[in-house]
Formats: sequence, C-alpha cells, structure tokens
Amino acid sequence: MKFIWLSLALVIGSLLVRAQAPQGAAQGRGPQGPPQITQVAGDLYRVTTVGAVSTSTVFLVTPEGIILADPDGPEVTSFLKAEFARRFNVPVRYVIYSHYHWDHARGGKVFADTAKFVAYARMPAMLNSPFTVAPPPGDTRDRNGDNRFSLDETFTATRANFARFDTNGDGFLTHDEINADIQPPDTLFSTDRYTITLGGKRVDLVYTGGRHTPDMIDMYFPAERTLLAGDYVWINRICCNFGFDLVPLSQWIASLKALERLDFDILVNSHWESGTKADLTAFRGYLEDLSAQVEAGIKAGRSKEELQQTIKLEKYNRYTGYPDTVPQIVGSAYDNLTRVRN
Repeated sequence: MKFIWLSLALVIGSLLVRAQAPQGAAQGRGPQGPPQITQVAGDLYRVTTVGAVSTSTVFLVTPEGIILADPDGPEVTSFLKAEFARRFNVPVRYVIYSHYHWDHARGGKVFADTAKFVAYARMPAMLNSPFTVAPPPGDTRDRNGDNRFSLDETFTATRANFARFDTNGDGFLTHDEINADIQPPDTLFSTDRYTITLGGKRVDLVYTGGRHTPDMIDMYFPAERTLLAGDYVWINRICCNFGFDLVPLSQWIASLKALERLDFDILVNSHWESGTKADLTAFRGYLEDLSAQVEAGIKAGRSKEELQQTIKLEKYNRYTGYPDTVPQIVGSAYDNLTRVRN
C-alpha cells in the first residue's frame, strides 16, 4: 500500500538523513518533533526520530498486517500505533528486536495485543544477565559490581534518562527499571538465518555472530533490496568508541563481510545516515585499516599513548568526527586488540 503524497524528494531524503551530534553520543529520548515516516522501497517504510542522535527503524506493510523492526521507545510506538491505524488499517503482527539494548527494545508493549515478538535466542539472557556481562548502551559500566548503577556510573543516553528511569527515586538504576516497557520476546531462533513471511512478503533475520552485542541481528528485505543494519554500521563517520563494546574487532569485520554477501542496494542504518551497499563496504574497509595500523603498532611494542599521537587515519579526513575523535578511537582499538591478545 503506497501513499501518493510521498514525493520522490521524500523518498530520496529518507536515504540521506544526516543528524549532527557529537561523536560517540548514544541515542537519547526527547525527540525534536514527531517521528517522520518515509518510503524506502515498495511497502517498506523508514521511521526517523531526531533527538540526541538520528535514530531509524523500519516497518513492512502487508495485506495481513505489519512487520515492525525495533520499537525504539514508547514515544515512537505510541506515535506509530495511531499512524498505523489511520494510514494502513492493519495490525502489527510481528515486532523484531535487533538486540537487547533499551534504546531499541523499549516500547513494544503497545503492540502486545496483536503481535509476536521475535529475537535471537541470546536476547532473554542478555536482558537478565548481570550488568557486568550485559551493560546498557554507551560507556555505562557497573564498575563496583553491585548490579545497579549510580549516576556517576552512567554515561550518554543512560545518564540523560537517569531521572526518568529511576522510578522509585532511590538514586540507582536496576534491571527492572532500565528494562521497563520491554515486551519479552516470545519467538526465539538460534540459526544464522530466520525467515518471517506475512501477506506474501518476507524478511530474513540475519545473525552474523554478534557485532556490538552477542545477540545482535540485522534485517534483510530481499524484495525491497534493503538491509536494516543495527548498531553500528556508521557511514562517513569516525567509529567506534567504548572499546568496540568488548567484541573483538575481527568479529566486527567478519560480521560486515557476511552482510556484504547479501544481495541488496539500500542500507538503512539504525543511527545516523543511511546509504547503499557500497557504504557498508567502505565502513568495513575503514575498520580493517584502523585494526591493521593499531595491530602493527602493538607488534612494534608501541604504547597506546604513542599510537594515539602517531596514527592519524588521514584517508578518512572527510568523515564526521575527524580529527578530534581519532585519538579516542585509536585508544579504543588498542584496548580491544590487546584484550584479544591477552
């Protein structure tokens, strides 16, 4: 089902949305205006919310109902609940979680009356694991091991939402508070590929071994030749801090190579700008360059501080975040690679 008011300019704009925010900021709530719905291809639509970071999810409309990717928070899903009823007059039949982080998984409960909730098999464990094993997004870490967060242990979006999440007002965040409004998945899969079909349409859920989190999946819409890539596949942007989320850089690169084997043209990113398959390939090349330069320095016996001073990544001088965040990213890569070696 298509809407004639969607102009070509809006379709193109849906692929070129760029949000300007500091490198390393994590998604926060408090969007600047309501989410925007734009057509990606056919009956696949993108939902973009601009707040601390540009955030995107997608949904596929079929005659039998809607397949929705990450809920992206109660503000987004409350808006979508009304828009779906007004524009499409079909219920949400599937909600797909890309991973357990609250900034993607909250908000789905408004669709629990009609939808199945699908996730990779590791997601429930990640939702309920100690924070030392499964931290929230950003650099928030349970540094004293008490399985709760004080304000000074939180960063980026978790800190920005601290007062809102601390519902009992005791000055700490617990699992129950952070994961409030996350509808538990009722359909789990543990294979590398899981297919959902509805109303003659299809989406493939692709697990590439984990990138950013161990339960992360990406969503491939073959008829629409579109891939929704979860955190992080950053386009023209220096990436990524937080020690690459404690996931080996080699696994990040392997994950991207697996996605490159899919046959798609359009890349929709869960954060920041979207683009094409060529952008995903370029991002993989950037990570390979970063990894190779830092690994060579480690083998030469150079310290993290020396590498932060000497590795410039000049090839990527047009990327957002260059040159200010390069030392931080080099330090993250150093920490990541030395952790693997040890």
